[in-house]
Amino acid sequence: MKLKSLIAVALLSAASIGAAQATAYNVDLSNTTGNLWTGGFNATPSPLGAFTDTFTFTPDATFGSTAQAFLANLSVTGSDASSINFSGANLNGIALTGFGGPTVFGYAQGEVLAQTSLLFNGPMVLTVMGNSNGGSYGGTFNLNLAPVPEPETYGMLLAGLGVLGFLARRRKQS
Repeated sequence: MKLKSLIAVALLSAASIGAAQATAYNVDLSNTTGNLWTGGFNATPSPLGAFTDTFTFTPDATFGSTAQAFLANLSVTGSDASSINFSGANLNGIALTGFGGPTVFGYAQGEVLAQTSLLFNGPMVLTVMGNSNGGSYGGTFNLNLAPVPEPETYGMLLAGLGVLGFLARRRKQS
């Protein structure tokens, strides 16, 4: 009976080695100037192999906000030119576009991914997928929050519409 249990445990362990690892991170953005919030993030996927990392940024975006995400392979060691191979990345389900990376000490640094000027609302979630050979990656995230009107602004808008309605009705009666 114990032999069957040991075999089952060994098979389950072997099956999990080939599966993609999923890790979730929470990143607090800092208000730098005005409505601009920025933050850095990084990860070293472990164990080696396929990975999917999810970064959730706070604060949430207000309606009409724009976001930018920049992602770079930070691994340049020895003759291993790219210890992280990105297979894709998306921001709230919208795929990031890729650019060729710069070279550092003669080795290709890897992909740099960026997405700019998309309108967002709600939580900001960056998902990064790839394959790790023991490296790490990092990036920066910029969120330009759309201003939220004060209640007084809505009050003035309603008052202005009321005056226009009153003038239109008065003009119609005369």
